[in-house]
Amino acid sequence: MPRLVPLLILGLTTASAFALVGSAPVFAQDETQELSLDDPEAAAVGAVEQPPAELALEPVPTPTDTSPLAPVDPAKTATDEGIDLTLQDRIKAVSRKTFLKTGRFELAPSAMMTVNDPFYRTIALGGRVAWHVNEAFALEVGGAYVPPFFIQELEPVDLVREELTLINADNDVVGFADVGVTFSPLYGKVALLGDSIIHFDGFVSSGVGVTFDNGADLIHPTMNIGVGGRIFLNRWLVIRADVRDYVYPQDKGFVSTLQNLLFVGVGLGIYFPLDFDYQFEAARVNKNG
Repeated sequence: MPRLVPLLILGLTTASAFALVGSAPVFAQDETQELSLDDPEAAAVGAVEQPPAELALEPVPTPTDTSPLAPVDPAKTATDEGIDLTLQDRIKAVSRKTFLKTGRFELAPSAMMTVNDPFYRTIALGGRVAWHVNEAFALEVGGAYVPPFFIQELEPVDLVREELTLINADNDVVGFADVGVTFSPLYGKVALLGDSIIHFDGFVSSGVGVTFDNGADLIHPTMNIGVGGRIFLNRWLVIRADVRDYVYPQDKGFVSTLQNLLFVGVGLGIYFPLDFDYQFEAARVNKNG
């Protein structure tokens, strides 16, 4: 009996080994069997395991256009192009002044003519010299001379001489001189006929000085006030026009009155030095880094 137990264990072990060896070909056959196209389940499994050739991923072509700007599509509307713009492209820079006056001298010869004198039409030749403290303020010295043959006598003079009611009928202006300040609060530009752009500024001025005439009192203290403007032609030359009212007292005998002469003047302004530099230059953006 004790001998039968080992023999029985040996027999069971041998039978298990033969069973494993016999089942191996069946397992391999199941793994390598061919799929039938007639079986829909097998076809579905095959479709999952073997994807169709048309679903294979193709390589993405790399762009060959290295230009910074893409070609414009003619089919795009203005709205589409605005959407494609970057923030940098949509921001518009504020243009700087095309003419600077700070620290420069202005020499402005001009011709002036009275427009409100009922007795004489007076034409004066003169000029102004200004030093621009900054873009807004300037200190000015001006004056003019009236040649005798530049005075035209008007018809009311004879009537006034007969009536003797006004005292300035026989007093001709010889010239005037003044010193004052100019304030330029306005600067702008305007398009001319859609092709060229004109830059300009506007100013107001005031000053004190003297007026000379051929009366008994040669010199008369004078105050003036005016407005004007400049048109900038280039970096050193401007066209200047202004209107000034000169007010001064005038005496003849025992009669005193307050006279005012309104002059309209046009001239050229020459700036020294002839060129200028901007204090700050705008930063330039380099797209290439």
